[in-house]
Amino acid sequence: MLILKNVIKSFPQMPEPVLKGINLTIDQGEYCIILGSNGSGKSTLLKAISGEYQIDSGKISLGSTNITKQAIHTRAEYISSVAQDIAKGTIQDMTLLENIALSRIRGQKASYQFYNNKADHIENDIKLLDLGLEKFLHSNMSSLSGGQRQSIATLMAMIPEPSLLLLDEHTSALDPRSREKVMSFTDRYIKQHKLTTLMITHNMEDAVKYGSRLIIMHHGEILHDIKGNDKNDLTTHKILEILHEIGDPL
Repeated sequence: MLILKNVIKSFPQMPEPVLKGINLTIDQGEYCIILGSNGSGKSTLLKAISGEYQIDSGKISLGSTNITKQAIHTRAEYISSVAQDIAKGTIQDMTLLENIALSRIRGQKASYQFYNNKADHIENDIKLLDLGLEKFLHSNMSSLSGGQRQSIATLMAMIPEPSLLLLDEHTSALDPRSREKVMSFTDRYIKQHKLTTLMITHNMEDAVKYGSRLIIMHHGEILHDIKGNDKNDLTTHKILEILHEIGDPL
């Protein structure tokens, strides 16, 4: 369970806080979509949870652990993140095999022998994406396109089955065909392994199609929290009505 209590985050160059006293509880295994326009605080929220940003005040707990002041590398042992930035998430001078092998053994010592022993398993993992990337198993990540690297970063984040998965528009760098396949894989893997997930999107169709809960943010606040039957019955038209009501053009 993830619990945020009165979380406030500001930046010196901003006239008001980007997060204005966020209170949020995400149950174990819950699959939550976050929707909102640029500047609504979506990415800042995920970075506050991951530890990339230290908050001004408030409390963040994961399970029974207070992680508010934990360093990002400590949180990374049980929180996986995929950002929009394709430069993050993979090590460019290592092969695809080595990158995924490292993601499978967080906190453990690896060796060249380990990589080779796990090659067949890793190749099968890559095939789950259905993008034909297994042929690049021994290629450096730098030789892959941005979209291919982003797809691998998504796979790497999910394979360890983290306590919490944070996805910040993780398919934004992909072409339409690849995006559809990675979104399908993401949805299937999250449901199959019951991963507690926060996924940011700008896409209203994705907000309707995916997840068991939808949070709509606006100017650093959570204005709508839609779940249960209300989420099941949600349509893009209803989302448009909500956004119009709060004056958010998305």
